[in-house]
Formats: sequence, C-alpha cells, structure tokens
Amino acid sequence: MLFASLQTLRFDVIKTDGIELRLDCLARIDKQEIFAFCKRVSLPTLFTLRKKGQGGAFTETEEQRLEILEDLLALGPSYVDIEYDTHPIFIERIAERYPQVRIILSYHNFTKTPEDLSSILSLMRSPFAYAYKIAAMARTTCDALRMLLWVREQKNIRLSGIGMGSEGQITRILGPVFGNFIDYAPLEEMTAPGQITISELHSLYHYSLLNPSTELYGLIGDPIEGSRSHLTHNAVMREQQWNAVYVKMRVVKEELSHFLSLAKACGFLGLSVTMPLKEQVFPFLEHMDEDVTTIKAANTLCFLKTHLYGYNADGKGALDALETKGCVKGKRIVLLGAGGAARAIAFEAKRRGASLIILNRTKERALALAKDLDCRAGGLEDFQQEKYDIVINATPDPLPIDPAFLIPCTIAMDIKNRPNLTAFLQAAQKKGCILVFGYEMFMHQAAQQFRLWFKINVYPESVVKHYNNQLDP
Repeated sequence: MLFASLQTLRFDVIKTDGIELRLDCLARIDKQEIFAFCKRVSLPTLFTLRKKGQGGAFTETEEQRLEILEDLLALGPSYVDIEYDTHPIFIERIAERYPQVRIILSYHNFTKTPEDLSSILSLMRSPFAYAYKIAAMARTTCDALRMLLWVREQKNIRLSGIGMGSEGQITRILGPVFGNFIDYAPLEEMTAPGQITISELHSLYHYSLLNPSTELYGLIGDPIEGSRSHLTHNAVMREQQWNAVYVKMRVVKEELSHFLSLAKACGFLGLSVTMPLKEQVFPFLEHMDEDVTTIKAANTLCFLKTHLYGYNADGKGALDALETKGCVKGKRIVLLGAGGAARAIAFEAKRRGASLIILNRTKERALALAKDLDCRAGGLEDFQQEKYDIVINATPDPLPIDPAFLIPCTIAMDIKNRPNLTAFLQAAQKKGCILVFGYEMFMHQAAQQFRLWFKINVYPESVVKHYNNQLDP
C-alpha cells in the first residue's frame, strides 16, 4: 500500500491507498479540523504524532504527546503509528479502548542500518501490534539492499522496511516488489534526502504496477545524479509492457563485491555500469563477450542463473551514433581520453577501419592504449598539431583542449549527455562543425542493453523519443 504523508490539512486528489497525517507537523492540532479533514478524504488514515527524539516535530512532554494522541484516536483513524519504546501500558490501553484502530509499532535509527534487523524486530514484538515499521539510515546502497532482502525474508508478518537518506531511496521505490506493508511518500515537496514524491513514483517508476514478479534492473556508478537512464529505461519498459523497473544506485568501488552479491540475492537481472566501475567490474565477471575480454571494461551486466555476464556497448553505441553522419572507415579520428569508455570507443573505431590518434592528459595512459591498438598517441597539448576528420571528447573535462585549434566543418562528438550542448560542442558549433551529441550514443547503448536483457529488438528511436523530453537547453 502507498500512503501519502501529509504535513498539512490540505489534500488534492492523488493516486494513493491512504493518508498518513503527520500531526506533529501541523501548525496547530485542532480536533474539529482534523475530523473534517478525515471525512473529506474518504481514504484510510494513519495518525502519526512523532516526538522530536524520533525525528518528529513535537517538542512538548511525553505525557502531553500521549494524551493528545489518545484523545485524537476517538476520531477513528484506520491506523496509528506509535514508537516501539512507548510505555507498554499506554499501548495496551489504546488497543483496548480503540480496537478498530490498528497499531503500527515503529523504530527509527538515524545513524545506521543495524546489521541484525531481526533482533530489532524481536524487541518490537507486541501482542497489540497490527504491523511494524523499521526505518534506518542507509549509509550505502548495500544497506538499502540488505533492508529489502530482510523484509522479503520475513513471512506472515506485516512489515515496512525503509532505508532513510539518499542511498535508501530504492527501498521507497521497490516496496511492492519486496513486500513492504506500507510505503510512504510526500504529496509534493520532499522533506528529507531520499524521499520521492507520489507523482514521481507513479510517473517515473509506475509504482502501482510493481509486484513481487517485477524484474529488477538498474544503474551503478558514482556519481549517478546526472544520469537520465531511469527516465528513459522505465519509459521504454512501460511502452513495451514489460513487468520490469529500473533504478539508480550509487556504488563505490570498495563495496562492489558486496553489492554484486546482494544484487544477485535480490534478483536483479541486469545492470548498466558507469564511471568509475566499468573497469572495476572486470574481475567479477564469469563470462564476457569479446569486447570485454579485449577492453577489460564492461558497461552492461546480465545475471543469468548463478553467473555474471559482462558486455560492452560503449564502443558500438558511440560508433553507431557517429555513423549516422557517415561511414568512419578510412577517416582520421582524434580521441580525447583513455578511460574505460575511451578504450571501448578506440577498439570499435579501429575495428571499423578508422585511423586513430589517442590524446590524454596523462600521456602514459594514452601510449599504453595505443600500444594495444597499434596507433598513435600523445598528450592533450598535442591536439593543436593534429589533422582529423572526427574528434571525440571522451574525457570528464567539459573543454579539454584549446577550442582555437578545433578544425572547422569536421565532426565533433562529446560522449557526455548532460548538458545536451556541452562546452566542447558549443565551441565546435561555433566552428561550423557537425555535432554528435552524447544522448545519441546513449540511445544506441540503451537499445543494445534492452536486446541483451530482454532478447528483443528495441530501436534507438524508441529510446530517444523518451529522452528528448528531458533534454537540457
């Protein structure tokens, strides 16, 4: 169930199963106004009067809080949220006085996600509880996955497990997949990191369609904030009527081994990989295609039974995008950068018959890559001396070279897809160059990922149709 969490008595018609009314956040607690509100919404209601020590806004004494809460329960809400450490006599009394009000006992940890969540639940158990809620700070994506796995493992108990903080956002999206009893979302404005509004849950993740059979896919890397893959991938999945969802997860290289183990246990079937993990995932691959074997970097993962397969769509995606402007065979390409994506692009460019020059800030890395490909290399400072037909910026730098040395009327590509018109492409545009945008590479990559994951052709145009709605100026 999805409950809209409200901090005012204003309510608009939204797609939700119930309303959590945060009484502690109201400008004033007026029993008559609250009664009128409950009558107006015609939805199940959950009363929460959270004390400050548990992350709420109620600052008066505990005696006052419990007195107010007990009085308001006469209004007949469907549920009431009570902190698990509230005096047992109070919990027993309201259970007997208001048997129609179902009690949710809650636990909050604003520091960490405890290792032994089952011990926490054991402490909370009460004969008067209808359901339980455990909310804990997720310091890593692994914490969030542990929470989801644990919720799924609890049988015959009504339970909500929520990872707080930005790393815990996936627990707020994937609740229906793992069995959360209630998921909570603000109506409009987010009041804490990691929250996601009801409209976003429905429009981006198609929350109402998620269920225990929903297939899981996602993006891993660090940073992930700039990626729009959750927008395009979820839109395509819905268009194709696949029972699947795609989420973004920040994963640092130090936790990669633990993450992959948890992701497999959670049932993830596919992952997109972005910086800096494309090369870091290589040692964990049990099977890989020829490109990954050669490049030693992967941007697409598939979990097949108990094995992890790796693929690289970077090179093919970039060259497919370039070749919408013409064949690269026999063309001179200057590639700026020598990282994971650049390696993939370099190998694919050579495969398609281009003449390649690799330039990188750290010249030694460019020379090492060039040795593998039997091509020329140098430092970025050498750019002004090069003659080329195509230049590709595969560095994280918005403008890695002096734009004065860009050759007019050539082809210029930037693999970054945000913003749409990067500083590098702006400079190339002023020289009259033909531009190839990062999103064009992205849409070809995404189409390949869908083919790998779902064994069906999804054409790049289907991806870009959804992507174009999100483009920056």
